[in-house]
Parts: sequence; C-alpha cells; structure tokens
Amino acid sequence: MRLNKYIAESGFCSRRKADELISQNRVTINKDTAKLGMEVRDGDIVRIDGEKIKVDTDYEYYLLYKPKKVICTNSDNFARRLAVDFIRSKKRLFTYGRLDYMTEGIILVSNDGDTYNKVMHPRKKLFKTYIAKLDKPIEDKDLARLEKGILIDGQKTAPAKIKKTDDAEVKVSIFEGRNRQIRKMFENLHYNVKELKRVTIGEFKIGNLKPGEYRKLTEDEIEYIKNL
Repeated sequence: MRLNKYIAESGFCSRRKADELISQNRVTINKDTAKLGMEVRDGDIVRIDGEKIKVDTDYEYYLLYKPKKVICTNSDNFARRLAVDFIRSKKRLFTYGRLDYMTEGIILVSNDGDTYNKVMHPRKKLFKTYIAKLDKPIEDKDLARLEKGILIDGQKTAPAKIKKTDDAEVKVSIFEGRNRQIRKMFENLHYNVKELKRVTIGEFKIGNLKPGEYRKLTEDEIEYIKNL
C-alpha cells in the first residue's frame, strides 16, 4: 500500500497532509526516513514523530454541531477546546475540513482518512450552506455580485447560491472551502458578519442538533459519502 494512503487509512490525517509529513522527514518505515511514493508492506512499522501508527478499518463517522470558540484541529498551543473532544470515542478522530473559531455549525468527523479525500476534493463540488447575519441590511446589487463570484486574496470565488432571508441575513451556499471565505466575501462588499452558522453539508442537515451535540451517521449516510 502506498505510504500516504496507509497513513490516511490509519486515521492520522489526510493523504495530502501525509505527503507534507513525509516531505518534512517526520515519517519512518522500520526506523528509516520515508520518502514520497514509498510502499508499506506486511510487517513494516510506520512511525510519525516517533509514534507508531497502524491501519484501523473499524471506522466511525459522526456529524457534530461545532459551537463557537472551538477549533477544528487535533491539538492547540493555546489550550482552546477541540471539536473532536466533544465526541466520546477511543479512535483517533479528525474533522473533515474546518470551521473558523467563531463560526458554529455542522462538521463531519471520522477516523477514515481515505474517505476524507472524496468528501473534501474541490472537484466533488459538495455544496455547504451557511446563514450569515450582517451588521447592516444588504443591497440587492451586492447579492448579485456574491452570486457571480467575489475577488478575495487575489482570486475570484466560484459562483455562489444566494438567498436573502431577512434585511441583514443571507443564506449562502458554496462548494469551495477557502480560509474564512464567507466572511471575506462580505468584507469585500463592506459588510461585517456578526454571526455565521453552517446548516448543511451536501445532503447533511443540522436538524435538531444543538451546539456541542453530535450523532453517528446512518449506514445510508456512510454509503453516500463513500460514493461521492
């Protein structure tokens, strides 16, 4: 099995992140520093930063309502609360993508790194819907600009699905996942986002979940993400 896939299937991280770790010489196979593209064979011992990892095919899948002031990484130098800490599990879990520290809403959590790539790859165009509450009423001309795409960080965003739900509240659906994308889109048009909540990911909906609550995915839902 290719090394980056082995690391992903261990639940340690995604294939892309695994390649980064390998490039940084943080991965060894049988005590030898690993290189990109190497294969893992039966009996090989793989370590990351000295920690032994192994493939665990007993995968778990959850939908979590991430509260505000929670981060979507597996460690934090400032002792902030981690999204994965809300879930009672003995598995090494990680989030599928991220939500900003001050953004709340649903996020997928699992130890299946291979499926992560299917869910997160931009070509899948998996739409995610957010409710943005703004500091002032939004003008119709700005709604049209959001639909066509906004220039942020020197690059235009893909067209978005926009629906005004109140004078200063907008429902936004995008399939990209750039850093602070929703907030930056509105900032470009001179609006500040006071509150931001993600309410859907593809076919997943927030439903009756409250901040900090989670549920296991059904068999049909697991099949759905595996077949994206």
